[in-house]
Amino acid sequence: MNDLSVSVVVVSRHRPDHLRRCVRALEFQTQPSFEVVLVTDSETAEVLTDLVPHDWVKSVICNEANISKARNIGIGLASGELIAFIDDDAIAEPTWLERLIEPFSDPNVAASGGFVRGRNGISFQWRAEEIGADGVSHQISIDGTAILKARPGKGVKTQGTNCAFRRDTLIELHGFDENYKFYLDESDLNMRIGQAGHLTAIVPNAEVQHGYAASSLRGRDRRPKSLFEIGASQAYFLKKFGRPASDLTAFREAQWARLEAALVKGLLEPRDVRHLRDDLEAGIADGHKRPPTSKPDWPIPSPFKPFLSDRQAVDHCFIASRWLSRRRAYADGKSCAERGVPCTAIILSPTAVFHQRWFHDDGFWVQSGGIFGKSSRTDRIWSWLGREKRFRRERKLLQRTR
Repeated sequence: MNDLSVSVVVVSRHRPDHLRRCVRALEFQTQPSFEVVLVTDSETAEVLTDLVPHDWVKSVICNEANISKARNIGIGLASGELIAFIDDDAIAEPTWLERLIEPFSDPNVAASGGFVRGRNGISFQWRAEEIGADGVSHQISIDGTAILKARPGKGVKTQGTNCAFRRDTLIELHGFDENYKFYLDESDLNMRIGQAGHLTAIVPNAEVQHGYAASSLRGRDRRPKSLFEIGASQAYFLKKFGRPASDLTAFREAQWARLEAALVKGLLEPRDVRHLRDDLEAGIADGHKRPPTSKPDWPIPSPFKPFLSDRQAVDHCFIASRWLSRRRAYADGKSCAERGVPCTAIILSPTAVFHQRWFHDDGFWVQSGGIFGKSSRTDRIWSWLGREKRFRRERKLLQRTR
């Protein structure tokens, strides 16, 4: 167990329902003590007491649509020696924080990142990657928790929805560069951490599930609404790390291919594609002109405020249910949550339906699918397992992170 104090910063903008679920899942963390800092827009702040008891969290307002600025505000309010970040549309596995901060027992580790599963809770959205000065990341292979030193001109990548840093390192490196209002914000920090010679840990079993909720920049189906800030961030990133403007060629082609794919799927109209291409070019032009940002003026953090200070460690409960009895399982899961017991309901139907995992609004996890269906990418299309054996198998797999 790591004895360093830790703060969890959650930035949320116009998504109160997602924020409620994110914070609710944090109630079941195995990490015994941490504080939660919420950085929200004014409208969300007005209903915050309906989302989470005020005395559980620290909160502050940031009305500007700038993820880096909001995170810096969160850093200023956080008083933990370690600061972790998770998005409001993400759900942390119960062991997430405890495992994410374990590598900081090594004083040379300045950052850590975990794996991210996608909307279905099964497929991986992100694993281990290395980012280059051209803003392009590549997957790297690791075996278990890895403590890595960045190669020259590279950075060990972490995802903004699942990462942690030493507060002292964030202050030393002036936090997040506020020229990145969206996109490449944590990549820029990863590069600077590598340049400073610090180590980064990648922790596979520190998992979150990321839902890709709709925003002003993308739809829930990941249909882009604007490419301005993506273009601006890419151009600024290249300029900051001394890369030629010609590196934008591959970036443009990748974004155009993304638009064409959305067009083929029927997510965009031809006029949308033309507008988004123009939007991208306007952003690139703006990014070239952005001057270096000034250093943040860090305030003295307020006293540490433990989240749910009366929490007690309780073993995770697993409920086995048939599909036709799922309402009873949901009621049992809700009852567990109300008693502070972390719970997963595994609901199996007599089919080969692929499995899904999610966090229920009533405060418990659900995995549903067919007795014979796939619950991982490596499974066969049809698994010859009985109900009890299938339940035991899924429980064993889930216990790696719960």
